[in-house]
Amino acid sequence: MYRLIFLFISFLLFSTKSSAQYYEFGIGLGSTLYYGDLNASDLSTNLGNSEFGGQLILRYIAKKNLVIRANLTLGKLSGDDRKSELEFQKIRNLRFTSLVVEGALLGEYYIFGYDAKASSELFSPYFTVGFGFFYFNPKSDLNGETYDLQPLGTEGQGLPGQESKYSKMALAIPFGGGVKIKINDKYNFGIELLARRSFTDYIDDVSTVYANTEDLFANYGAISAAFADRRGEALGVPQLNTPGSKRGGSSVDDYYFSFMFNLTANLESIFGLGQGSLGIDCPRF
Repeated sequence: MYRLIFLFISFLLFSTKSSAQYYEFGIGLGSTLYYGDLNASDLSTNLGNSEFGGQLILRYIAKKNLVIRANLTLGKLSGDDRKSELEFQKIRNLRFTSLVVEGALLGEYYIFGYDAKASSELFSPYFTVGFGFFYFNPKSDLNGETYDLQPLGTEGQGLPGQESKYSKMALAIPFGGGVKIKINDKYNFGIELLARRSFTDYIDDVSTVYANTEDLFANYGAISAAFADRRGEALGVPQLNTPGSKRGGSSVDDYYFSFMFNLTANLESIFGLGQGSLGIDCPRF
């Protein structure tokens, strides 16, 4: 995966096709969506978990078809077993919310090319892929109070003989596509859908098996034990303790998505940055 992304970005930089070179800067607003262990079984319920998100975009238009892009995304992710129609999820009774902050470097390929000065290119679809790092911090509520879940080691992380507590920073591979619609030679409107393959299974604080709640109580306290196993709340019985039984699915890491409406500005046209097509010969590779 990393090699393919490197080759793609190298292709962007060293492609033989030349055109004007300039920068774009913009903002995007839309929604973010989590996909992981706490999904509901039906699409409509999952889409109901969408949260507000936004992004900042800086593009270097190196070639007519090829663009290098830096991106900063800020949003919220959430999941809730109580919304599922599956009985085992309702009984598991876990839920979370998390802020996500992602910085990424991507390459964009415009299928039909794009040139801010070409009045004929009003509609420009593109594909994009890259790599980034993101911060997340799953939280949940108990008795009207909200707690950070990572320090609580809810699956026994950090206990003797167990794995250490997971990092709240992880690598992600963003990929997807969109369309850029020219407003004029200064501004563009865009619609974009990006998926992220994350390299963590703990965005939702759920991955493996139930820990021994007695050990959690002894080492981390009552709050840790309470968040580790919430089945008793759903069943109306005292807290269960079945260490080693399945809590999540560790075979697949979590994903998250963003759907954004973007407004970008051609900095060359506005501020005179970059090399445009106003009588300047762009360098050729």
